[in-house]
Amino acid sequence: MKKQSLKLFTISLIAFVIIISVLLYFFSEHFTRSWLPIDNGFGDSISISPNDDTIIFSFYQSGDAALYQANIDGTMVNQLTYPREDESHIQPRYSNDGRKILFLSQEKGKGEIKQTLYVMDANGSNLTKVTDGEELITDAIFSEDNQCIYYLSAQSYMDDEGPTTINLFKRTLAGGDKQQLTSDNSFKKRSLSLTSSGRKLGYIDYHINKKNEVDSSFVIFDTTTNEKKEIIPEMDYHYNILYSAKISPDGSVIAFSAGSENPREKSEYIYELYTMDLTNNEVQSITSFRTLITEPVFYYGKDRLLFIQDQGWMRRKPNYKLWGVDIEGNDIHFITLQMPQFSGTAL
Repeated sequence: MKKQSLKLFTISLIAFVIIISVLLYFFSEHFTRSWLPIDNGFGDSISISPNDDTIIFSFYQSGDAALYQANIDGTMVNQLTYPREDESHIQPRYSNDGRKILFLSQEKGKGEIKQTLYVMDANGSNLTKVTDGEELITDAIFSEDNQCIYYLSAQSYMDDEGPTTINLFKRTLAGGDKQQLTSDNSFKKRSLSLTSSGRKLGYIDYHINKKNEVDSSFVIFDTTTNEKKEIIPEMDYHYNILYSAKISPDGSVIAFSAGSENPREKSEYIYELYTMDLTNNEVQSITSFRTLITEPVFYYGKDRLLFIQDQGWMRRKPNYKLWGVDIEGNDIHFITLQMPQFSGTAL
């Protein structure tokens, strides 16, 4: 009788452990985030305040993104903007004194998209429309004195390619005529960044080569002379294309996400994070996540980076996560964003 009771107890205990394990799996942060549709969750870009204390980012709910601000460690998250239905606030950037934030208001329709530039105070007040919505703005950044804005504007939009035929412009916050800085009509430009001096403006340039393939390079644009310097990092891969890249505040390093063949899946590409020392052109690998790194951002006062990883890249279901690392590839750690209660879970 005792043996039978012991046997029943053992079976019950094993069953209990199995049930608990299954429940923990299904309600773990990894699982609850992975099943969310692509129009929910953390966005693919971020900005760090000049004092390295706070970050701003987009967070999507039911397809619409609002802007949020948090401490650099992911705590104390608060909502800054409240978009209308079918509107998203994306690509936020701090001004160089930390007092202002610019962002794009995105409205999508059938076969078209509108992205309008706005500026507001860092606490979300005094919202001001900078462009009238006639231009398709794809990226923007404050000048070093915060009196002007550099931005990318597209001439056309295609459903399968997004904004195309893009040039660089500059305009003052006070209004007035815009100044066109490039006229090369690149297939695409993206990922604006600026050194602390304001002299070097960086972006990625995409163009179609003679073989009808897309080539990419990192361009350093001299804001004083309007001269351009093209940089193509030397990589040991047959296929290389830059996804995102930023120049460091002192102008000595670029951090970039570049594509290469996935050794496990021949039909897919992976995008890892790298740095390149501009004094000797040495490239250093930072991550080996085998997914997509979408956005590196430099700290202002530390030799560190924040970057965003799409953990759902191979499943084609965006699931963005925030990480921190130093520029040598050490001290890498995941940053949990403690979102408000309505978002369901921490990121």
